[in-house]
Amino acid sequence: MKIMVFTDWFFPGSQAGGPIQSLISFMKFSSDSFYVITRNTDLNSFIPYSNVRSNAWQESFQENIQVYYLNENSLTEDFILKIYSEINPDRVYLNSMWSPKFTLLPLKVFRKINLSSKVVLAPRGMLKPAAFNQKGFKKKMFLLLAKFNQLYSNITWHATSEVEKNEILQRFPTAVIRIAPNISNATISERKKELTSPFRILTVGRISPEKGYYEAIETFSNWKPQTSVHWEIVGLEENSELAKSIRSIANENALIQITLHGHKNQEELKSFYKNAHLFFLPTRGENYGHAIAEALSYGIPVVISDHTPWKNLEEANAGKASSLNPIKLIEGLNFFLNLNPDEYQRWSIGATKYAKLHVNSHETLALNKTLFK
Repeated sequence: MKIMVFTDWFFPGSQAGGPIQSLISFMKFSSDSFYVITRNTDLNSFIPYSNVRSNAWQESFQENIQVYYLNENSLTEDFILKIYSEINPDRVYLNSMWSPKFTLLPLKVFRKINLSSKVVLAPRGMLKPAAFNQKGFKKKMFLLLAKFNQLYSNITWHATSEVEKNEILQRFPTAVIRIAPNISNATISERKKELTSPFRILTVGRISPEKGYYEAIETFSNWKPQTSVHWEIVGLEENSELAKSIRSIANENALIQITLHGHKNQEELKSFYKNAHLFFLPTRGENYGHAIAEALSYGIPVVISDHTPWKNLEEANAGKASSLNPIKLIEGLNFFLNLNPDEYQRWSIGATKYAKLHVNSHETLALNKTLFK
């Protein structure tokens, strides 16, 4: 099948995080032909990529993926109609809920020419309750207007879980929905994890309230570890005040060292996962959580919130998922900090086994194969 894809950002961009990873991992697995229309810049950048051609089709990292990089101002109704006519795709895939240029404009165009039935839209967690904590009133008003104008009518929705399916149905009760879980780019590591000093805790996620950093600050401010701890944070500093608050924790307890490393690409992240003993992410809501999948695949136990698809971690000796109550989060951190080497090995092996069962399971791959059928 030929699939035309509209997405704000794509390879070689990396700063947009999960939505890019989800799309790339899905394409790597698929045998369909993809025609991607995207910006020629990364998130928060105005400088075009130096290693791609703009305003022309070119093969990407696989021969079944063609990409057209452009300045967003070049994406017009006429351009969409022209390129649709050239490609004549079987399906049109939209990798966002709110993007004015790469979701709303294509929706408008395809509704005008009565081709909405070809559209598959992935909201990528943007209908989660936590996603409405920012600009919530504006988003709700937009949805009311969009429903009145039937902007999302006759399309197919791509949900990555039963939870997301229900989130879509809450906003669009008559929606046609197909479930295909996210595919991870993670590779299961057979490397044996060892407890070393200091105890290294890794968080991967942009510095923003949705990732649970306020909860993390309260947790670390009240935590009294009995031994030295290094908290390594990798993620784009979207919120400078939040980053400043995180750094201030280190002044409160000599046993806690905190380093904010900023954004790192997938290759650069590998060394952080290799050195980490525990992964920590008290997120307010994850549609998937690529960083969690990566951590488990490296055999790193996790302490995360219960607002993710990763369930039954403790039963599998893979980690702990709790409420965002700092007392509960501290209990989780202390549990892993106080393990002896043999006990830690058991949980590390548990994390790897859990990843083998749940990251890119046979069911996940089968459902993705039928997404566009």
